[in-house]
Amino acid sequence: MTTEVVGAKEKTDFERMLAIIQENSSHAYLATTDGDQPVLRSMAPIIEDDGTMWVTTFKNSRKIKHIMNNPKICLAFIEQPQGDKVATVIGEAQIIESMDLKQKVWKLAPFDLGEYFPKGPESDEYCLLKININKVEWRDSWSSKINTYQP
Repeated sequence: MTTEVVGAKEKTDFERMLAIIQENSSHAYLATTDGDQPVLRSMAPIIEDDGTMWVTTFKNSRKIKHIMNNPKICLAFIEQPQGDKVATVIGEAQIIESMDLKQKVWKLAPFDLGEYFPKGPESDEYCLLKININKVEWRDSWSSKINTYQP
């Protein structure tokens, strides 16, 4: 594991990767599959400090139908505007029914979920996905090597 010195503290690879993900969570793209066709859409996942990833969406969205048929996803975080720093998550999306988790993630969101779900986390339309990570490939810059993280 390599480290980077920031001030008096060294950052681990995991911390560097997580920083890329958190700093670029509003510039993320989620890929699902519709049959054998990949489908890509912009997203704003919610990222916890331990790396846990959540996606909020509408229960009747196309992405939910895709995930129900094939839970494998790819989630890419890209630094704007040049794309120097990138982290690509390969994993599976899990539909979460727990009201406790729905309420927890509602409070964690850095944006107003009430704008989309005015009835709050109890809304029938509010759907929560947990991204279960199999692997993350990431880089610090265009010229750096691709690093791999596997939980």
